[in-house]
Amino acid sequence: MKEAPEYQHGQAFLGGLNHVYHCNHYNAHLQMTVMLADGVEGGFDPRRLLRDGAAQVVQALKTRGYAPQDLRDEFTWCGFGYIKDVTADQVELPGSHYGQSTYLLGVPEKSCFFNVGFLQGMTGRTTSETACRHMKARTDVFDFGPPASAPDNPFVNPPPFTPVPGRFAFQGCEIASTPVDEDRIVATVATLPLYGRPPSESGDGLIPAFGVVLTNHYADYYNLISYQTYGHMVHAGVPAEMAREAFVQCGHVCAFNTFGGIMESPEFHALVVPMCQDVADWIHGMVAVINALGWGAWRVERIVPGHELIIRIYNSYEGVGYRRLHPAATEKQLSFLAMGAVRGLAHLFWKIDIRERPGLSQDYYFNVFNSHQGYWNVEQTHAIAAGDGFDRIVAWK
Repeated sequence: MKEAPEYQHGQAFLGGLNHVYHCNHYNAHLQMTVMLADGVEGGFDPRRLLRDGAAQVVQALKTRGYAPQDLRDEFTWCGFGYIKDVTADQVELPGSHYGQSTYLLGVPEKSCFFNVGFLQGMTGRTTSETACRHMKARTDVFDFGPPASAPDNPFVNPPPFTPVPGRFAFQGCEIASTPVDEDRIVATVATLPLYGRPPSESGDGLIPAFGVVLTNHYADYYNLISYQTYGHMVHAGVPAEMAREAFVQCGHVCAFNTFGGIMESPEFHALVVPMCQDVADWIHGMVAVINALGWGAWRVERIVPGHELIIRIYNSYEGVGYRRLHPAATEKQLSFLAMGAVRGLAHLFWKIDIRERPGLSQDYYFNVFNSHQGYWNVEQTHAIAAGDGFDRIVAWK
């Protein structure tokens, strides 16, 4: 790696771009959600978007001075796997997050679109996936063709960062204090070895942690593919609430697997649980962990156990990322991940009780956590994307 991440504004920067931790379940469901737009009128091509979005991120890194080896190193460090040269015109990924840890809804196909785009941006050559684990191949293989034109830079607007208030020092906060030491939690999480190791360090370029497989992904990539797909779906006549809920559900899946896995982990029980006296403290503890993930600065505004949870997010990666791509929006409910995550946080405590370590599985997700019974509502009332100074997410039952 050429540098360590730099934490500013509640975000984590590497090479000038914000990185956010997300798990294989979120990456898989987000890719599936983008693919739901396949066949939508207007010539929208989700496969091309997933590929070209990665190439555009790589191009942004190259303009910041990244050389090919820097890109290879960052690919591995961020948990995407590692790149092994086969010939001058072919590489394989013996370790591959998108090949091993994600999946598609429907007929299997070569679907490591992010890897294709990253390699195309790195080499400047058209790239195709010729073998994929999704189709029972031993490994993911990519072939290079003729030169590819450099993609345009869509991240044209300056990020609208704002000062981050203290935990209880903002207007409207109904909480005075908690015994949970957020600074200590954030500092401790920052020391965890949450990065991919290359084969030279006996690694496979993946980040297994908390019962999931993480990536330290590019926020710009998530925002580009999410907002382009959402906008195209709505423009084509898909009701906005239906399109929005598909993306919100990705955050709900993320909360169950990542938040739930963290709170069932021995690390959380050793570091955070001793600080907790009640369920509200557990929420403060998990929010402290979130504030080490690069998602922005989360602040708890209100907790009414079993009835309401309100979270503010300053410099949210979604809100800031939307404004890097677009002018101010005319709608508020655009921080899809945050809405799903806050609903999921409420479900972890008041639909199930994560404090009892129930054991998380996909059957448990569908049969209990995501069942209609006890489902919470969620709404975004303030949005950086729409010009507000923060995102505000309200979940209630």
